[in-house]
Amino acid sequence: MKKPLFSMKNSRFEFKTKTFYRYVFSYLMVFLIPFSFVSFVWYQTSTSSINEQIDLSAKNQLLQVRSTLLDNLGQFDLITTQMRYNHLLTEKMATHPFYSSETIKEIQRYKLNGTLIEDVYLHFNEAPNQLFSSNGFLDISTFIERRYDNFLIDEKQLRQSLETTVPMIQSVQQLDKENTLGLMFYIVPLTSEDGVAYGSVMYTMKMSDIQRILDTAIDEETGKVFLLDNQNRLVAASSEEDMPEFMHQPSKLKTILTQETVKNERDKFRIAVVKDDDFGLTYLALTNSNLALSEVKSVQQGLLIVVLLLLASGVAIVLFIGKRQYKPIHELEKLMEEQVGRLAADDDLDSLDKIGYQVASFLQENKELHQEIRRQTPHAREQVLRKLLMGRFKDSKEITILLQAVDVELYEEGYFVMLVDTRMVTTETSIQNQEFLMSFLDEISGVGYQAYGSEMLSTQAIALLVSFEKGGQPSQIAKEIVAKIVLENVVAPAVGIGGIVHELSMINHSYIEGLAALEYQTLSGTSNKILLYKDIKYSKNNEPGAYPVDEQLKLRQSLQQGDLEIATETINEMVEKGVREQQTVAGLKLYSYYLLNSVSTIGIEIVGEKFYQEAEKVAEFSNIFELQKGLLKMSQKICQVVQQNPKNEESQLQKDIFAYLNTHYASREFSLESVAEEFEVSVSYLSRFIKKESGMTFSKYIQDLRLEKIKNDLIETDAPIKDIIAAAGYYDVSNYTRKFKSIVGMTPGQYREKNR
Repeated sequence: MKKPLFSMKNSRFEFKTKTFYRYVFSYLMVFLIPFSFVSFVWYQTSTSSINEQIDLSAKNQLLQVRSTLLDNLGQFDLITTQMRYNHLLTEKMATHPFYSSETIKEIQRYKLNGTLIEDVYLHFNEAPNQLFSSNGFLDISTFIERRYDNFLIDEKQLRQSLETTVPMIQSVQQLDKENTLGLMFYIVPLTSEDGVAYGSVMYTMKMSDIQRILDTAIDEETGKVFLLDNQNRLVAASSEEDMPEFMHQPSKLKTILTQETVKNERDKFRIAVVKDDDFGLTYLALTNSNLALSEVKSVQQGLLIVVLLLLASGVAIVLFIGKRQYKPIHELEKLMEEQVGRLAADDDLDSLDKIGYQVASFLQENKELHQEIRRQTPHAREQVLRKLLMGRFKDSKEITILLQAVDVELYEEGYFVMLVDTRMVTTETSIQNQEFLMSFLDEISGVGYQAYGSEMLSTQAIALLVSFEKGGQPSQIAKEIVAKIVLENVVAPAVGIGGIVHELSMINHSYIEGLAALEYQTLSGTSNKILLYKDIKYSKNNEPGAYPVDEQLKLRQSLQQGDLEIATETINEMVEKGVREQQTVAGLKLYSYYLLNSVSTIGIEIVGEKFYQEAEKVAEFSNIFELQKGLLKMSQKICQVVQQNPKNEESQLQKDIFAYLNTHYASREFSLESVAEEFEVSVSYLSRFIKKESGMTFSKYIQDLRLEKIKNDLIETDAPIKDIIAAAGYYDVSNYTRKFKSIVGMTPGQYREKNR
């Protein structure tokens, strides 16, 4: 079973070429560019969305803290309004020896109404140094030194704040920096009915409660909430643990408040800020982005893993597709290397360029091959036709295939062989005539017929295999072909035509009959006519006791061609004819010796004198049927000798002819005719044969052989130049000296001096 040019299955190879990398890179680009863009957009969008959620959540928490604190401050404002209309909470009642106790009780009652109130202090402008609280009255200095001695309270600033005409918050830092809790005063003015401030109420707040409000606003694990005053100082925090150092640095905090993120040594925080310009407070939330929305981030990480898996899968698919896509190119590359071979410096080329060069080279070689095939087709056709005519092919399918291969197209109604004699005019013109005829008759056609010619090796005749349509007549077709020859060549050749056959495998019968008809013309002296083989029969049929000249000629030609089948058939027909037509014993005996003589004569010509012995043995026959057996044995030996004789085999003929040329080229009697006579082939065939095999004409081939001999002798011997030229086969030394100079570019003497 014929193997395919290449197989995609079980093919293993390494991909180390530029083309494979180009394939993979292009596929990766097609995949990675949109994939990376989409992945980047998705990642940025999801990250931005998460950060926005974190910021929005933190801001909402800060707004909630501010709202809670403002609600409590609003409660303080309401209490202050109630105090303004309480007659027990006046400066007169507060300083009265008896009613001051009632004032203290009222202050205690109002103190209990506020959830954030640590204590309530009344201050009257008419008693600027006094503060009245639920525990009694005390001086401002005493309040600072005794009550809040751990805080950095500026007395002057406090006095100014107590005289405020609008509600305000004052924050106070502790002396101990490690304790982050400060102190907050909420001071609300007391105004008369006409809007004039006559004092103020100062609420000290429970910082633990404020811290609790901050703490409930955010998860301690994910972040912290801070309360800053108008100078960016820390007032309160949701948690005092793991406090960032920058929270104690107001100048740094001022910068941080303008940023979106901030880092410390361990974590990165998202910043959310809400300001209360009315009270100079800033609510700050620091959210750990790694911990906040951890569930969302875990989903994001899961999706990121999926994306990475998709990326890995995509790369794997790209490599797989690239490998599959490159495999045919690789196999094609290997195929081209097998068919064309590797190109010089092909490592610098990628596969496609290499294949391109190889295909171009292959197409060029293919073009040259087709040109050579076209040049050789006539010669190949001639060989096929020659072997077909000689009966070498018996299989109809094989014959059909061979004829198709050499572009032979035939009609299928019938076939016959037409032998055209090329021995006409003189020897000097026969070469030209034969060459013209062979060229003219190589392929010829007309209405209803198609013919192809082949020059036979051992005879000066061209055999035409003629096919015709239904109704075609060989004699009419032959006349038309001869008329065309005469029109082109002037001289009309002798033509012998064999009988019609309907199978190409039997065409050698017609060929033998055509040879017989042509030979009959030569023997009878009726040359330059068209003779059908069957006409030989008709010309002798009415002569009583006549011997079958037609069948004798057919027998002779079949034995000369080594065709035992036709020879056997002809002998049997001739024996039957003799038994049927010879009426007397003497006549039959004479006819028997006629048959023996016909075969013996041909046998001696082909086998040699030793064939007499075979003839003598057969001559002792007792009847014609015993003779028949002997004649068949003699024919078998003759055909064996013919078939073993290589002179008709073109491959052997080629070797013998060129060996003869290379040996005898220096002979002065050497000529194309002498070589043709030596090998028993026609002059025209020999001329075309030498040109086909060597690419040169006979004269050019001999001239080159002689030139090389002269060059070698000039260099290797000291013989005189004229002797060297004469030894190479030239008569006129001076004339050849000029010819030598025109070919070589220098005289023989100069050539000898230069190359010695």
